[in-house]
Amino acid sequence: MRIMLAGVSSGCGKTTLSLALMAALRARGLRVAPFKSGPDYIDPGFHRVACGRPSHNLDEWLCAPDSVRRILALGSRDADIAVVEGAMGMYDGLGGGTDCSAYALARHTGTPILLVVDASGSAASAAATALGFVKYREDNTIAGVLVNRASGERHYELIREAVAAVGLPCVGWLPKDRGLGMPDRHLGLVPVEERPEVAGQIEKAAGLLRLDMDALSAVARRAEEIRPAPADAAPVLRGLRIGLAKDAAFSFTYEANLVALRALGAELAEFSPLSDDALPGGLDALYLPGGFPEVFEEALKANRPMAEAVRGAVEGGLRVYAECGGMLYLAMIGAIPLSWHMTTRLQRFGYVTVTDGDGYAFPAHEFHHSLVEPTEALSTRFEVRKGATAYREGYRYRNVLAGYPHLHFFDRPELARRLFPG
Repeated sequence: MRIMLAGVSSGCGKTTLSLALMAALRARGLRVAPFKSGPDYIDPGFHRVACGRPSHNLDEWLCAPDSVRRILALGSRDADIAVVEGAMGMYDGLGGGTDCSAYALARHTGTPILLVVDASGSAASAAATALGFVKYREDNTIAGVLVNRASGERHYELIREAVAAVGLPCVGWLPKDRGLGMPDRHLGLVPVEERPEVAGQIEKAAGLLRLDMDALSAVARRAEEIRPAPADAAPVLRGLRIGLAKDAAFSFTYEANLVALRALGAELAEFSPLSDDALPGGLDALYLPGGFPEVFEEALKANRPMAEAVRGAVEGGLRVYAECGGMLYLAMIGAIPLSWHMTTRLQRFGYVTVTDGDGYAFPAHEFHHSLVEPTEALSTRFEVRKGATAYREGYRYRNVLAGYPHLHFFDRPELARRLFPG
């Protein structure tokens, strides 16, 4: 069984409802496999708390369609039901079109959609909204409605009856409750790693959610069965021991990337730049992913033994791949000659195409408020292109590669090999 929660717009409550639904299903004894459409790093962390297992991103820009289906199958193993949280509004995709939207992902994977409708101040209008979404693209997979912010059972019944009149079932509702709000900041929600109270908040949302399990199950059973061909990648990273930064400051990793590195033969040794005083032993490479190091700058700098260890590794020639926040960390501890500062607005946002120095091209994503500037002459390895705009990226210093693009290498073993050469 599988469903997607897709919203009529950003801000309609998809994440809160997705978490409530995941936790409510788990509380009923079901094994729930969570997923997120698009490149979002933060929501999957909340999914992990709700479901007790990792959440995978499903992104048709970063991965080929067959690979998206493989990730879906991989993440759904041993699960009773998969729940996919859509991104933005259901039809919102690339350049104002529907490519790479929640709608496109649901259609390509045969996943039935529960349309999340914000009931605030409406009844019949909620049905009109749902009908508009059904009519906009006739090949959509909308199979039901999930109502958010209903003022009570009577309000929900009015909406349910109106929605039934346009041919869709309502499968449940969540009442208005200010205690369910999620705090956010410059890149979205405050990550789960910084919110120890979030488990209780999710449990509360699950307890408030009212579900028609028969209707929900009927929708979920309409999902197309996913049987992708198995991947056959050579173990090009066999014997490589990679140190992986992982803590509240460094949480922006695609779960499928970690799966891919292990499948390619690498061993991942996790460590915390915030709390550990040394790097793991016997490393062949270092992977510093993105996150919020700017929020933890004082603590990261105060951990002098770790900062000295990282600087020593860089100067000693260890292979280091630092992505976005990982690059800022290297800059803030003086490990690479870059200055950096935060800005009040997004500097770059969206999908890009990256070309390596010898013409090897691959998709990526950028999303950051910071800017960096070399303090000495540094070469760059990447050309990054978004539409007609192109710029140089991927700073080289000793054996370090540091840049803003977030890379996905689940179906690109050659990219993983380039990032972590043996």
